Amino acid sequence: MRPTLTDVAKLAGVSVATASRALSNPDLVADSTRRAVREAANSCGYKINLVARSLRIQRTDTIMVLAPGIDDAFYPAVLASIEDTAMALGYAVMVGFTAKSEQHRAAYAELLFNGRVDGMLVMDGGAAVDRFSGPKPELPVVQLFDRVYGSGVPVVRVDDLEVADLAVRHLAGNGHRRIAHIAGPASVWRLAERRRGFVEAIERLGLLADTSLIATCDGGWSSAAQAMAQLLAQPQPPTAVFCATDTMACAALAVCRDHGLAVPRDMALIGADGTADAERAFPILPTVRVPRAEIGARATDMLIGLIRGHHGLVNEAVLPVELLARGAPEPKHAAAAA
Repeated sequence: MRPTLTDVAKLAGVSVATASRALSNPDLVADSTRRAVREAANSCGYKINLVARSLRIQRTDTIMVLAPGIDDAFYPAVLASIEDTAMALGYAVMVGFTAKSEQHRAAYAELLFNGRVDGMLVMDGGAAVDRFSGPKPELPVVQLFDRVYGSGVPVVRVDDLEVADLAVRHLAGNGHRRIAHIAGPASVWRLAERRRGFVEAIERLGLLADTSLIATCDGGWSSAAQAMAQLLAQPQPPTAVFCATDTMACAALAVCRDHGLAVPRDMALIGADGTADAERAFPILPTVRVPRAEIGARATDMLIGLIRGHHGLVNEAVLPVELLARGAPEPKHAAAAA
């Protein structure tokens, strides 16, 4: 015979109402009670009827995550953190990849606006998220990294101006004066901010502000490699390059190797994000670490708090970044002529 909620309540030594609250709204009961009820449910094999509960409480206990895709070293750690945090709080995760076709984006929009999920995490600041960047959906939304929506929607991010400042100051501290930047597409908010931060850091340090030292790419490996080759083709190439992401820095490293340049002896490179790309490169590349897993967890906590009607939550959380000045020491460079 299939166990019932009454059986769970008897095993846990609580009332049926308390057992129901512990399984349906665990934040409303004490930790010891919640653990006792869950252990009782597991021991007798009780399973919640999710369909019936969803109809009763008008909640799906599912959140949607919008991301461009997983073909980038930046996103897997974030998605893993979101899933771990959501599952610990009793929620399932549905992932939508917005860099696919219009048909995919239309399907995600249908799920969102028909109440098939309780809330949404958005971490796609590119043009592919245009369907979701108009009027704010009625369900709770939290942004990660980029401001897809306006200031009225909560966001968990880092200060990308600081990311650029740390990278430029690291290179300048090793004597480099002709510093270039491989920038990402302007449609991606955080990459546009890093470009702005690069320009501001160069000006603040009194270094050469030359627009020819900024090469823009689409964020992919091939495009970043072309940007690095463009910088090396200049009559007076830079001695150091801040790349907007670790993927771009690894592409730049490959181009330097093809040109017979040793890194960091002949050319200094630094990336950003702190992904496995830079760590596995040879030589290992310095980077500015973005706490991606921490951002995923914080944003998920924030979203589920909004779903559950918690008040007084912060509207914006800016987490600290960290310079990882690893690898072989960079030689000091004499100031190059402008």
